[in-house]
Amino acid sequence: MKTRQGGMRKLEIDGVASGASVFNDHIRPITSRVDGIQGFAEVRSKMIFNGRRSKSSLSLALVIAGAVSLGACGRGQTPYDKNLLKNPSFEYVKSGVPQHWQLAHFRGLEGESEVRYGIDNTTAADGKQSWFFDADPGTRRFHFLQQEVEVRDITHVRLRGWMQLDQVNRLVGQYAQCNFLVTFFDEKHERFQELRYADKRTVLKLGTIPWYEEDHMFRVPKGTRYVSVACALGCDGRVWFDNVSLSVPKPPDWQTRRTENFVFHWLPERPFPPGSIENEQLMFDDYAKRLGVKSDAVVYYYLYPDTASIRSHLSIKGHQYVSWDDMEIHVINPNEDHEIIHFITDPYGRPPRSIAEGTVFWLQGQWMGRPIEEISAFHLSIGRLPTIEDLIDLNRVSQLHPVFTMPAASVFVKFIVDRWGTERLMEFYRELNGVNSYDQFAKAFEKVYGVPCKEVEEQYRYHLSKVKFDKASTLLPVQ
Repeated sequence: MKTRQGGMRKLEIDGVASGASVFNDHIRPITSRVDGIQGFAEVRSKMIFNGRRSKSSLSLALVIAGAVSLGACGRGQTPYDKNLLKNPSFEYVKSGVPQHWQLAHFRGLEGESEVRYGIDNTTAADGKQSWFFDADPGTRRFHFLQQEVEVRDITHVRLRGWMQLDQVNRLVGQYAQCNFLVTFFDEKHERFQELRYADKRTVLKLGTIPWYEEDHMFRVPKGTRYVSVACALGCDGRVWFDNVSLSVPKPPDWQTRRTENFVFHWLPERPFPPGSIENEQLMFDDYAKRLGVKSDAVVYYYLYPDTASIRSHLSIKGHQYVSWDDMEIHVINPNEDHEIIHFITDPYGRPPRSIAEGTVFWLQGQWMGRPIEEISAFHLSIGRLPTIEDLIDLNRVSQLHPVFTMPAASVFVKFIVDRWGTERLMEFYRELNGVNSYDQFAKAFEKVYGVPCKEVEEQYRYHLSKVKFDKASTLLPVQ
């Protein structure tokens, strides 16, 4: 394919409206750059490009477009396997923007060099035209094209859409967006989180790529009422979007069984083995008893036939997925004895990771099949046992291998439980909720246990020095 060529020329405008500034108070034609592209249709017919926009007119556009898309969805059950988006191929355009879609600013400041956008009727994956964004190395102000729909009582959405790229490249000062974004809102139209611009996204694509289809399944937070789909570019290059689809897949044929603390789900082709459901509840009861608590947690346990099924259903790789907010665990193993401990302790607080994981391995009594005290006694003997400050400080613990940190944390939890009991441990959890610095940790420790943490650490290390170990039971990182 040819590389993008620089150059300026005046665009032919298809009528006053299509060449008008979409968000500006004044209608005016625009002059913009068009680049030649090898392998794609030549840009020689009419294209619709953007102008500048005012903040007030952007807000008005969002309100109007939002009311149309939400009102049209209806009040009944969301239909399965049907595209909920209107005008998915951008065939119907009004004032330079596809009908039922709206432009929204998401990066950059007013007055900075702005991304170009519009309708291109020279190339399409479906129908007669597509939507494009075009930026150069100096572009710093970006928008996305979005549409929102109303949904009810759903657990997943399927996003499909076509993209074509020409020399897309992320440069310094630009952003990792050349993809589709999905955002979820509750019934009050509030985000479930606001740390990121979107809740889900397709993988960032760079380079020059002919038309191809993205196809992904995404898990939806419980209580989702509105879903927004956006086409985005945040870096140098040109990208086209076309034939975008958001649908609700028909749920799998889950079979279910309820116990005191679980709702087990499985598919007909792979039921739970005999006795495994009962064993899972017994493990939960045993861990809760040893922690000295009575848990009323209800965990939704989903058993999948294989990792391919998890990836197909959740669009993630791996053998398990845990949602703390939804109290769900998705696994390929009929019994799970790690995450259920976190579900038991989570209502009491979320301490530093080393303490949370140390609690798990203390209850299990081993780490990677070896006795935790023997592992840490060996590490102490060779001068590799982490300090408590090493375990708590985020920067320091991230520099250490888990083969040292996890056994040490579990032995420390065991040491304080053996001395003060589990009731005090749960009180410690409450004081440690959200703590990730050693100074805060030490203050919480002394408040709960009445003894300086440094003093207890010395006693814990002395205890380990008396533990006999078999070198066959010890561990070092694999070189």
